[in-house]
Amino acid sequence: MPTDLFLALKDPRNPRGHPILTALLYSYCPAAARWWLAGADPQPPFDPVWQALEDQVQGGVLKDVLRGYGYDKWLDLAKQYIEQVEAYRRLHPDVVSPERLPFFTGGRTTVRMRFEMQHAIDKLGGAWQNFFVYVRTWAFLIPDWGRAVKFSIPAEFKAARLAFTLSGIRRPVYFPAWQWVGYKEKKSGLVVKRIVLGALTAGLEQDQLRYSLILRAVPDGEPPWEIAPEVWSLDRNTGQAARFEAHLPDGLERLIQRLAELAESHPSPPANALQRPAHCAYCGYRAQCYDKEGLATPLALGF
Repeated sequence: MPTDLFLALKDPRNPRGHPILTALLYSYCPAAARWWLAGADPQPPFDPVWQALEDQVQGGVLKDVLRGYGYDKWLDLAKQYIEQVEAYRRLHPDVVSPERLPFFTGGRTTVRMRFEMQHAIDKLGGAWQNFFVYVRTWAFLIPDWGRAVKFSIPAEFKAARLAFTLSGIRRPVYFPAWQWVGYKEKKSGLVVKRIVLGALTAGLEQDQLRYSLILRAVPDGEPPWEIAPEVWSLDRNTGQAARFEAHLPDGLERLIQRLAELAESHPSPPANALQRPAHCAYCGYRAQCYDKEGLATPLALGF
């Protein structure tokens, strides 16, 4: 789910048609770039993982935040779910996030319970499953990522606001990410500072264009980095993390400009709809490409 990209598209500071955003969107799906350039505003689906991250960095504790969403009656359910996941992980210590296995029986509710809590469910995107995704993100995914990025001393986790800048392009693009600031002790005993920038992904896929831009980003409205940050992919499903490995040659500026030109002047096929239709469920332009029955529209296919 490219939540960060669609949030950047909706950021009022980012002008429509900016070559960096156009290139990122064209790389994601040419049809999405076409809709954006034509003036359509994205309507990304609710992302419970992203929402949990935003809420946690604001401070507070999980039960109080859940009360704020109206889940007073499900606080015991959240506690029970956390205990079930902890127990299942102890039972399967060699399996990554074993609670995602089909044999895990936690994270369930009855139809009656859902009906009684529909108002709260609507605040978390309208799907009751989002409650458990939200709780799991808060209680397990964030700590899993923190361990995976290998801080020997607990690090501060917070939101990062980045500015993408490239030579030849005057205006920066503002882009959201996540950040740890902490310290690591080397074998020599020397303690060194680390800055880790994280971007959500699935299956640890690393979008070379997006991650290369993050690697070259500067902090928005803050002093420059004290040290060069590391960029890591954060698997939104398993809690795994991997350091970014760049495979693009030099010449990022030219690549961005070329992709932006292609988006402006060449056919824009609905690549995801043709090759990876499951990805379309998370696209902010799904309404433009699919009808109510879930079929691709002639307008989308007639690129």
